[in-house]
Amino acid sequence: MKKIALLLIFSLLMFAFRANAESDVIKEVFLNLNRDYINELSNKEIAIKGLHSLAKTSPHISVAEEGQSLVLYQNQKPVEQFDFPSDIDDIDVWTAWCQNIIEEASKIDKNLETHDFELPDKFAVAVFEGLDGYSHYFSVFNDTVSDEPLKIRRPFASRIIDKILLIKILSFKKDISSNVRSAVEECSKCEALILDLRNNHGGFLDEALKIADMFLDEGIITYTLSPQNNLPNYYTAGRGDILEGKPIVILTDGLTASAAEVLAAALSEQDRAVIIGTKTYGKGSIQDVTKMDADRAMAVTTAYFYTPSGIKIDKTGLTPFICVMEDENCAPMDRFNKEEDIDLAVQYLQNGNAL
Repeated sequence: MKKIALLLIFSLLMFAFRANAESDVIKEVFLNLNRDYINELSNKEIAIKGLHSLAKTSPHISVAEEGQSLVLYQNQKPVEQFDFPSDIDDIDVWTAWCQNIIEEASKIDKNLETHDFELPDKFAVAVFEGLDGYSHYFSVFNDTVSDEPLKIRRPFASRIIDKILLIKILSFKKDISSNVRSAVEECSKCEALILDLRNNHGGFLDEALKIADMFLDEGIITYTLSPQNNLPNYYTAGRGDILEGKPIVILTDGLTASAAEVLAAALSEQDRAVIIGTKTYGKGSIQDVTKMDADRAMAVTTAYFYTPSGIKIDKTGLTPFICVMEDENCAPMDRFNKEEDIDLAVQYLQNGNAL
């Protein structure tokens, strides 16, 4: 009897833990997207997107919106109907509503019952899929690790070509701006700069801002807009240009993204540099990461970057002043190992076409 009682208590505790974990994950999805997400998304939209995960877990279960209700289907036959909550803004109500549907679906399908511990995470994954391309839900239950070997590349390199300083930045790691400053100061006799940002996916925004500040004599570098702030958040440069007006060419390609696009846009729009290459990737958004526990986290897009002139970078990208391809749209391409792009930049600077 004592063993049976202990097993019963243990089972009840496990059920309570699963219910609480499910409720916590689902509630966090509603909370984070309501509070931080850059685009408007109703609780109803969140709920329906999340509950479509049931069909991905079991081929026998599906849901469909019908009027003011959500209908639960088993093998294409309706089995239960759930009226949408009347309070469209109450997150607790929507969390309980979703949890109830998941529990009812698990009762009628053994496959769902077997995977009940994963269902909250699958709900979250389904909600985040296709939001804006950068918001993401991370979980040990849904993210796989690639078997491909990691390619380690130096984030910074520099060399001199005919009195022209070439600086290659592959990512904005911590203190990379110090490497840039040292390279410029050590090449005081250099007459121009090529800033190679090809294949640069971004990194620490602060580092990109520091580099922009080095070459701009005051002015706007970039600004962000978010739903939480009615006014733009400006990032500006102080006085002083360490190159003292010497010409700059920036090399870009289709994998130049995020903070690298912010840097390129700032220098080109302030008439401080010329962009040569292909159109950039177009990743101009900021994600805030909320860590829920050791196994789960959410990255939610909270703001967009804009160029000094007010152009939204995200999904648009930057078009170079000189395109290295015979393409009227200068489509984004991977140009990482194309030495001819550097040759073109050198030729442009030596022919006196620089700013």
